[in-house]
Amino acid sequence: MKIQGVGLGAFLVGLLVVSVSVTSAAAAASISFTTPLVIGFTKGDDWEPDVAADGRGNVYVAWAHFGDVPGCDTCADPAALIQISRDGGRTWGASFPLNPTPEGPDATYQIDLQVKVNAAGNVFVAYLEGKDTVAQRSNDFGRTWTTPVAVNADVKNSWTDKVGLAVRGEDVYVSYSIAQKFFVSASHDGGRTFRSTQVNQASSEFAWTLTSGGVVNSRGEAYFSWVGVHQSGNALGPQELFLSKSSDGGATWSVIQIEDDVPPGPSCLEFSCGWDFWGPQMVVGVDASDRLYVLYNAGETDQGPPRVWYRSSSDGGATWSARTTIHSDIGGRFALFPAIVGGRAGEVHTSWMDDRTGQFNTWYRTSTDGGRTWSAEVQVSQFAAGFKYKKANGYEFTYGDYYGIAWDGSKAHIAWGEGPDYIGPGNVWYATRVR
Repeated sequence: MKIQGVGLGAFLVGLLVVSVSVTSAAAAASISFTTPLVIGFTKGDDWEPDVAADGRGNVYVAWAHFGDVPGCDTCADPAALIQISRDGGRTWGASFPLNPTPEGPDATYQIDLQVKVNAAGNVFVAYLEGKDTVAQRSNDFGRTWTTPVAVNADVKNSWTDKVGLAVRGEDVYVSYSIAQKFFVSASHDGGRTFRSTQVNQASSEFAWTLTSGGVVNSRGEAYFSWVGVHQSGNALGPQELFLSKSSDGGATWSVIQIEDDVPPGPSCLEFSCGWDFWGPQMVVGVDASDRLYVLYNAGETDQGPPRVWYRSSSDGGATWSARTTIHSDIGGRFALFPAIVGGRAGEVHTSWMDDRTGQFNTWYRTSTDGGRTWSAEVQVSQFAAGFKYKKANGYEFTYGDYYGIAWDGSKAHIAWGEGPDYIGPGNVWYATRVR
């Protein structure tokens, strides 16, 4: 969640194709990504994107926009925006606000967006609007949207934080945090009504709980990843990584511990960050065979350089593979902000940011055999003239707490943020794998 932002003039660059040759661990292969494209308005400051794709050519990128929204005097600041491509990411329509007329004295900002699409092509978004976590739905491929529904309506008078979203059919799950407490709100009528359940009952155990997203498998089992931060000066004590599972539609949840006593992340003060901005974070994916995947950043020493770790489970989370780093040896450099999505049986797509070049870049790696072998690492981000935070060897800062990766049945789509520091201004970038 970003506290402040400053306007920026940005421009739309053309979408071209650039190829990067790689050698797979299993066989020779070539992975190609499109040249990154700026997503967003021509003016403003854009932060923390997510992306979804339906395999029909529709690609959705949603994010928080700081500053004025052109043509919308009633929009929040920041405002929840979305931009849509109808041809698989080659060209894009104009950006527009998801809720241009937020109501109530607290609905002054919209942030922490998530976007998902179900098999029927219905699109869902969830985000913070003031103190509430809200959800919206579109039945016409993003052209029109329902009025936002507060998923935390049964947990009143508390400010929510972070957002996770998982969708399968008409089952919609939205996670959120209220300080020490972690909730998942479930809907089984396509997002019209929700019921919240507190996942961690021992709320006094943690100073903070930070959720980061979820999935629903083919059996209807829902999983959400989250971090529990122990109390220790500014909540910088040991942290625990959890995956919570529900097999009954979100009525009850079991808790699976992935890591215990993970050290806090390194300081980010040189970039004007808040506490633990580079601390542990975990995301979850599931493939067509219901194999689970988790990807998380964590250091090996107190405030030491983070690595991005991968684990998988073929039995619903009962047992897990040993953790391995998803990237090559980058020495004392930082690897952060994992993103993951499952594909066909055994197929998983991963992304992360690291500064191995002396600046940050966004990377991609994939496996088609459940993680036994991997493609080579592919640098997705590229230099583009006209952006002060971009250098020949990368961008200056990881702009936002997270970003998104999606799979449309044949290719991966990635949307991420870049900027000069935590305060910005920065931009949202998009690229898709074409081969």
